[in-house]
Amino acid sequence: MSPRDTEYAQERAELLRSARAYLEWEAELSTLGIPHATLARASATARATPPIAQPIVPVPHESHGAAHAREQQAPSPQPQAPSARPQAPNPQSQAPSPQQQGRDVPPTGVPAEKRARLAVLDQEARGCARCELAKGRTHTVFARGNPDSPIAFVGEGPGQEEDRAGSPFVGPAGQLLDKMVGAMGFARDDVYICNVVKCRPPGNRTPLPVEAQACAPYLLGQLEAVRPRIIVALGRCAAENMGLVGAGGWRGRWGKFQGVDVMPTYHPAFLLRSPEYKRPVWEDLQQVMARLKQPG
Repeated sequence: MSPRDTEYAQERAELLRSARAYLEWEAELSTLGIPHATLARASATARATPPIAQPIVPVPHESHGAAHAREQQAPSPQPQAPSARPQAPNPQSQAPSPQQQGRDVPPTGVPAEKRARLAVLDQEARGCARCELAKGRTHTVFARGNPDSPIAFVGEGPGQEEDRAGSPFVGPAGQLLDKMVGAMGFARDDVYICNVVKCRPPGNRTPLPVEAQACAPYLLGQLEAVRPRIIVALGRCAAENMGLVGAGGWRGRWGKFQGVDVMPTYHPAFLLRSPEYKRPVWEDLQQVMARLKQPG
């Protein structure tokens, strides 16, 4: 097979993968009139085509017990992110486990300067004791995905399984997020994913303002290093900590954070509890895709 034929085959595989992800997401929304047999044939064809993306590493099952009923409550005061840089890591902090040592490795092609900056922030976060959350963590949860992506997703904080794995969005909410990302035309790890706080809040509760403020330098550092074109704020907590919750509502309304366009939408964990809100989220993501196609 010639190099040109190989390139055509790769493009065809990517198109089939994107089409399959889109059809599966629309099927979840129950908006398609496509017979199940047709959808099954499309899925089988896509699965039979050799993938060109990096392999997906199996992840543990998540028990995300945090209730996201706050998604539609009245707005609360907007905490201000501190400008101070994170403290240097504590030399006495626990060394990363073998599981952590291999996590969150940026894909090849990411600029060395960006990789180095994110590695420093990750190491600083592992030794952080700026708030009470540090006392109960198993691992810090820094990020996953491609730091050279034009889009970054920001959630609120790790749950129990993320705390164990040291990676964000690894259970049912993460699987739903992966479907959303796939329906947008991206592979699972083609986007950058992180959280407002890097340690698990007790009982998977929403991070307190003081905890979000303590962790803000890490999030700010990540977004400054990644420099995405668009940020998707997943849930009210993320929107609040970007100053995007106001009297006129927050979901589906474009805002700015550190000069970057932000689209706030519902958290995937909330969608698992309230699937009727999947359609508004898809409308928000369609706005994101349309803006990504505009000249940067």
